[in-house]
Amino acid sequence: MTTLLTFTTSLAHDPDRWGPGPGPWFLVFPLLFWTAVVLFFVFGRRRRLGRQGEGTLRDAYARGEVSESEYRARLAVLRETRR
Repeated sequence: MTTLLTFTTSLAHDPDRWGPGPGPWFLVFPLLFWTAVVLFFVFGRRRRLGRQGEGTLRDAYARGEVSESEYRARLAVLRETRR
């Protein structure tokens, strides 16, 4: 415990530990940024793909392949099972 306390204290009191440059944050922030960008696109794609079933059902209803009660029942099932 004493070693950890000494280490953190020396880090706090030694701002030039990483030299005159930007320090380790120069590597951390781009990594966090690109991770956020990738997650944004992954979750956006999953959300868009999840709604394709509703479009297909809407088209079938418009063509008269399903009745209104069947359309509403199937739409309710699609919306309940959506992630």
